[in-house]
Amino acid sequence: MRTRGQSHRRFAVGVLVMLSLLAGCSIQPVRTVIVNSRGLHEGTKVPPVPDDDAIYQEIQTGNSDSGGGMAEDIEGRGVCRVKYHRSYNRNRWMAVDGTLGNGRRYPVVLDTGASPALFVNDLHIVENKLAIDPPGANDTNPAHWGICHIPELDIGEVALLNWPCLYAEQHTELQLFGVPIAKGRAIIVGVPALQRFSYIAFDSIEKEVEFSIEEAFECGQPDLWSQYPFAIEEAPGGNAFLFVKIPIAGTETELQLDTGSGRGLAIAEALWEQMQNRVQITRLAETKELYPYIGWLDCRQGVIPNLGVGDRVVSRAQISVFPNGSPLLDRCQGLLGMQYFSDSVLVLDFRRSLMWVKNPSGR
Repeated sequence: MRTRGQSHRRFAVGVLVMLSLLAGCSIQPVRTVIVNSRGLHEGTKVPPVPDDDAIYQEIQTGNSDSGGGMAEDIEGRGVCRVKYHRSYNRNRWMAVDGTLGNGRRYPVVLDTGASPALFVNDLHIVENKLAIDPPGANDTNPAHWGICHIPELDIGEVALLNWPCLYAEQHTELQLFGVPIAKGRAIIVGVPALQRFSYIAFDSIEKEVEFSIEEAFECGQPDLWSQYPFAIEEAPGGNAFLFVKIPIAGTETELQLDTGSGRGLAIAEALWEQMQNRVQITRLAETKELYPYIGWLDCRQGVIPNLGVGDRVVSRAQISVFPNGSPLLDRCQGLLGMQYFSDSVLVLDFRRSLMWVKNPSGR
């Protein structure tokens, strides 16, 4: 005689089989999609940024720079350590817990691959009724980017106060047979805000981030560390990009550091042609990668058994090769993700413009 539990399990299996048959080959059981929402200021209670608001005026006149020319401020003293957010286990990005001024908690990605100071999506706008300056109708703005106001964002003992923020009227969504099971709610903190710190250390051994506004970074034993110079390139609208010079497969290469990515290298075809004879790889498989606010991009992926990255050798180094002219690489020849530093400590020393990497033998 069948028990009720057995009947329920068989019913659940039957539903999954039926959904699989209905889905056919055109729908993946689990997939990540980009969900668009239009007109947040229409039919919702999202308030507009008043025309006489000081932040609105600075945004409209372009009176901003990545060094803090707008009304934003950071408060906090001493050295602060914060545990990685649990999403690190899945994405391997540099994320911590953050809290808005109203008490709502979100993962906060400390993302050197992001050029705006702060970036949120439509979910944050609606859930927190953030004041917005909505985007106009423009075919060149597919994500419908606009400006909103973040009164307060707390990370550990540090508070980011009164910051203007870029937002998109879209978000990512993890779906099971088309049914949402998780939504992308990460707040992005980009280069213009990160460079306001004296240093930020990403300790992927202890799974903690350490940062300080005032105190300088002291490595203790310089012989246990490697150093690589980086430069920050400022762009109009307060945006900024961080580029580091580091040997890849024995040749010094300038790459955009992307602490918001748990992947390895994402490079253009032209750079791959220069380095492919210096590495061992069987083949690159045709595929697509999803980059939120850009979309699914064609690329070729592979794994390099042993890749020289600075003074280290990375085993099973992931690499993605994108066509020349890919929108992902419009300002650089490649992105350097955090997969290559998952067994080490990486420090961004903004006072000295140096990236420090602790050698595994030093632990």
